[in-house]
Amino acid sequence: MPEDWNAIAAEVDAALKSVADVSQTGGYPATLQMPPSGGPANPWDPPAGSPTYATVFVVEGVREIRDAAGTTVLQTQRTLLVSAIGAVPAKGQQIAVGVAEADVIESTVWNEIAEVRPVSPAGTVVLYEVALVV
Repeated sequence: MPEDWNAIAAEVDAALKSVADVSQTGGYPATLQMPPSGGPANPWDPPAGSPTYATVFVVEGVREIRDAAGTTVLQTQRTLLVSAIGAVPAKGQQIAVGVAEADVIESTVWNEIAEVRPVSPAGTVVLYEVALVV
């Protein structure tokens, strides 16, 4: 019997939400900041309009960077495992870890997304591995 990958994605989402309380080590809600949908009048101008926000649920980790031979290069990369249900993260977007959408304020610290790697067995995304700019 084939796997129901959509059901597995829902299980992953439920598991991430179960640790999304900020009192839990390593699991947080996070807010994804998506750029405004309106294009600028000129290509060199910033986008018109206000950004939109979406709460996503993540587990934070640190990954060691390795060279082509597999040797660690004494650098680490902050990574997030993000649920595939809901907003889809993209390279270049901003994310605030440990901050729910309702708690975003002017001084909220945002991290740029460097890379998004979908984990998609059999072509169905069950979660995203997101690397942040250091």
